[in-house]
Amino acid sequence: MTKIEKSKFFGVLAAAALFCGAAMPQAQATPLDKLSGQSITVGNLIFSNFSWPYFNGLGPSNVDVQGLVVIDPATGKQTAGLRFVMIQSGVPAPFVMSPQGGPHEIDFQLVYSVTDTTGQLSTITTTTTATAVGNSGIFENTLAANVPGNFTNSTLTYMYYCNWFGALCANTSSPLPGDFVEVTSGNPTFSAPLYPGLSTYVVQHELQMQISNRKGTVGGTVTLQGFDTLFSE
Repeated sequence: MTKIEKSKFFGVLAAAALFCGAAMPQAQATPLDKLSGQSITVGNLIFSNFSWPYFNGLGPSNVDVQGLVVIDPATGKQTAGLRFVMIQSGVPAPFVMSPQGGPHEIDFQLVYSVTDTTGQLSTITTTTTATAVGNSGIFENTLAANVPGNFTNSTLTYMYYCNWFGALCANTSSPLPGDFVEVTSGNPTFSAPLYPGLSTYVVQHELQMQISNRKGTVGGTVTLQGFDTLFSE
């Protein structure tokens, strides 16, 4: 299977979040599959409308969703967001794919809304904590728009990080005429501006990992710990 077309910040923790009005310790596992119809409040941000259009090789119960607040020690500026941690049997555990066994491909997509209750959001930052060694690749795609279910309009922010079998991926499809900003990064941490003047956005993350499974080809190894997404005003 080829890289899906158009279809990450382990920083310093300063605080936890509220889950449906109750304190949610940072270490508590809150699997994605338990968030349907629920919300997470982190600082001034409310995250809601969680969905997961598809999972392959793992399931939503393997993704722990946590609130995340990061404070810049130099400026004191606070940013808030979500941390998505890979879990197995309810505890944090990286997913590892290698020729020794298990799936040779993992991919999933998740969607949620973020609302700033006191102002307007201006920037999104995402960081993926993963490694790809040998004949293997990882692709992380983040989209943000203000129209639910519509990631093809002029309010779209589109960015992706890709290390695909030793090469930085170029976008394999032409940018849409209405794209607001499009960012390609060879660094697993990158930021982009959001369409200005809005307090609510719909965010979609898509992540794909793959190792070679062709006969006679030396395989690779991919390790995924998780990814973070932060928003600033």
